[in-house]
Amino acid sequence: MNTILTELRTHPKSIEIQQYLSDKLSAKRFQHVLAVQEMAVDLACIHKADVWHANLAALLHDSAKWMDPQALYSAVRSYEIRLDPIEEVNPSLLHPLIGVKLAVETFAVTELEVLEAIRNHTTGNPSMGVISQILYVADFAEPTRTHNAVHVVRELAYTDLGCAVHHVARAKIEHLLAKGVTIHPNTLHTYNSTLESVNT
Repeated sequence: MNTILTELRTHPKSIEIQQYLSDKLSAKRFQHVLAVQEMAVDLACIHKADVWHANLAALLHDSAKWMDPQALYSAVRSYEIRLDPIEEVNPSLLHPLIGVKLAVETFAVTELEVLEAIRNHTTGNPSMGVISQILYVADFAEPTRTHNAVHVVRELAYTDLGCAVHHVARAKIEHLLAKGVTIHPNTLHTYNSTLESVNT
């Protein structure tokens, strides 16, 4: 483990979040979060982004994953979150929205680029900043992932972040098409907006 990651994981705020996650998430999900944290911190160093913000975003991105659909919709009502039509019928899209609220209310996170990254890590967004892009890519390509396209994304992530984002959006679209389910417009917009970053 590199020195920066060790320092980040032993920061009091990180310890507080990690304890919460360890208590709430399955062991497999918790290990995923730590793997995302590792890759996000690496990418932040490579792309000269804020390492602390990458750390927070990675740790908190799945903080609501322990909730079942009923609990998620209940939390949406409690927080008075307005859902779009796709989110209304897709509980898998709700944990980022609740995750933002947990970040603010449970862990006093106020950094806007961290909250933006948590909000966008599942669907993507064409206006993503660098921390959002890093989390979007790291969540897809962290070291324990083995699905299709992961090796391409993992390699691109360190050299061309925009191109990596494009390939993540493309892989997500292909996966959802194969399942025959709705695709959130933000994922389509992310694909379209990053198409020019791909060498043809």
